Amino acid sequence: MLDVPTVGVLRDLSVLVSLATLLALIGYRMLRHYRPEVSWNYEGLVLSRPYAAPDLLVLAGLGLFFIIAMDPQSGGEGTGNMNNSGLVVSMAFNLVVCAGLLLYLHRLRGLNPAELFGLQHLHWRSLAIVVLMFTVIILISVNLISAATVTWLKDIWPDLQPQETVKAFESGGIGFKILVIIAAVVIAPLAEETLFRGFVYGVLKRYTDAPFAALASSLMFAIIHLHVGSLLPLWMLAVLFCLAYEITGCLLVPMLLHAIFNAMSIVGMLFLDT
Repeated sequence: MLDVPTVGVLRDLSVLVSLATLLALIGYRMLRHYRPEVSWNYEGLVLSRPYAAPDLLVLAGLGLFFIIAMDPQSGGEGTGNMNNSGLVVSMAFNLVVCAGLLLYLHRLRGLNPAELFGLQHLHWRSLAIVVLMFTVIILISVNLISAATVTWLKDIWPDLQPQETVKAFESGGIGFKILVIIAAVVIAPLAEETLFRGFVYGVLKRYTDAPFAALASSLMFAIIHLHVGSLLPLWMLAVLFCLAYEITGCLLVPMLLHAIFNAMSIVGMLFLDT
């Protein structure tokens, strides 16, 4: 479970990201008022025009809910707090949020998620090339940043522990390991990419531009993993997901990259003594 220092850092960072996003929305709004010819928020292959003001309100509501729900828990020592039932509940919650978002977009907003996320016309050869290329880039860059982050944090955060899922995976039984694999390789790529790349990135791009949307949504993605030591590596990982999404316009690409990255991380936990 989360300790008080971790919650303090992550909550403060969440508030700062929220304030920066609010200021950016105001600033970009003013820019477009004085320069209506500017349309760089529509550049790239990711659709952002269909999003509207109600989507900003939904995004704000999701952010507020997460900040309020971020609380330290007592008895957070050890891995006993994470068990099979808790992991199943977490997986179900992620799927419910994903399904609710898709229903909102389709029923209330009248949008076609398949078209919005570039899933209607798939060019498999091109997608495979991008996935292969970004897999290599991700493995090199994220691991380098992860190593540098661990070295840096040794002096200022000496009690930094691995993520709860990692600790529980290493000590859990075969049934728990299977659930973690399903959650990491199937559920997380589907739910998190739909939410963060499909919705959060798209909405922010609509009202700011692609670079700011990528940086802000990626930091939000890193924060929700609730681990200080993983903030920078996950931020870089999410930025690369956004770039791959923007290059192809297809949400399936970051989903596949997410699944591959998580799968290789699990392989590392299974076979490497690190």
